[in-house]
Amino acid sequence: MPNNTTTPTPPAKDAVEETKQPSITFPTSDNPPSLIEQVQEKTAEAVKPVAEKLTALKEQAAGKINTGTNQAISKLCDQSEKLYVSQAKLLDTCRVQVRKQPMTILGVTIATVVALGVLFHRQTR
Repeated sequence: MPNNTTTPTPPAKDAVEETKQPSITFPTSDNPPSLIEQVQEKTAEAVKPVAEKLTALKEQAAGKINTGTNQAISKLCDQSEKLYVSQAKLLDTCRVQVRKQPMTILGVTIATVVALGVLFHRQTR
């Protein structure tokens, strides 16, 4: 008669224990990683979060600088426009005064030239 005995299957407990073991990274080559390579790997792992944080801070700072620069440019444009308008008003006012009172303006101009001539003549001696 044939023997109907079968080989027992390993208990499920052994299979579970095998899967709970920590994963160990094995090098792909026949040589194990050297101490230097291990130190480099650990250092890279330790530096990665710091590098990510620095990158985030750098991007945040660049954004703030960009915003500040844009605000400064905007204010400069506004002030430049105001200065241009003021200059145009002053020139118009001067034209009107010269046309209304040409002799007064001529007298003021001559007095200014004489005063400047006296001041510069004294400084050169």
